[in-house]
Amino acid sequence: MYQPIQFKNTTILLALAILTILCANISFAQVDYSTLNYPGGAMGSSTFLTGVRGAGGENVYITGFYALAGETNGQGLFYQGLLDGSGDWTLLNFPSSPGVTVTSTTLYGPDALSSNNVRLVGSYKTQETGAYDHGLLYEGPTDGSGTWQTIDFPIAAATPSPSPGEQVLDTLAHSTMGGLVVGNFDTNLSTGRAFVYDIDNNSWVELVKPGAVSITAYGIWYNRGTQYTIAGGYSDANIQGIDHGYLVDWDSATQTASDWTSYDYKNRHRIGVDISHFNGITSDNHRGFYLTGIWVGVIPPNAGAFFAHVPRMPHRAFGDAR
Repeated sequence: MYQPIQFKNTTILLALAILTILCANISFAQVDYSTLNYPGGAMGSSTFLTGVRGAGGENVYITGFYALAGETNGQGLFYQGLLDGSGDWTLLNFPSSPGVTVTSTTLYGPDALSSNNVRLVGSYKTQETGAYDHGLLYEGPTDGSGTWQTIDFPIAAATPSPSPGEQVLDTLAHSTMGGLVVGNFDTNLSTGRAFVYDIDNNSWVELVKPGAVSITAYGIWYNRGTQYTIAGGYSDANIQGIDHGYLVDWDSATQTASDWTSYDYKNRHRIGVDISHFNGITSDNHRGFYLTGIWVGVIPPNAGAFFAHVPRMPHRAFGDAR
């Protein structure tokens, strides 16, 4: 499935996680960078961190996946505790069933529920469907003993109406908050399409940006009432990659998007940038947002991670990124 570039350096990923959780209360000069790896990992294995949310007090929930050296398939990874890595690590995998042999699980999200339960999203692969991804939703205790559910985008919800014989190949659920899930699906492997899934109503809407050839939805933040903000990236020039980051407001009552706003790393003033993409979003506690993401340039340095702040504005939805 078409996906934007992913960094495999856990130092970068953990730094982004720390920033996303703590940035509303600390200055940039106080940020500490450190690694966070699954302590039960074998020699040469890899830890990939994909999402982080507050779990009460100084504790956090972190999602990801763990892979052995040389392996393409991984196991879902969940962490709860302090950001120093002293908390509890758990391998959580979508359960196999008759006729469904799960070979790989990747977890995203997460979102804290009542009674110390969590909601996680992500994707899994099976022996029967090979390289294609199925979306997943988990709700329950942090030990994985709750309810696991497949959430694959239904082709009937595609916009415009699907062509005869068109099928969904992959579904990846990337983020969840406030009862909604955002993610990606595809009907061909060269372009990505985005969705919003309402858990309680079991309803799907394709997130369509006018003029975009390909789009991702990587993060969602619940503001208040029926108001959410979604972050990701899109391409308006070619079918080979993501070009710009974006923010957009979403109303769950009307199932409509508004105030699409595009962003490019450093506003393309200081370096030549081909790709900018938002990977995570959290509130700044003043109606604005802190965002993490990646950029790819045309001259060295060729790629990197970034942290940005976007304020709300009096006469438009989103201000400039800094």
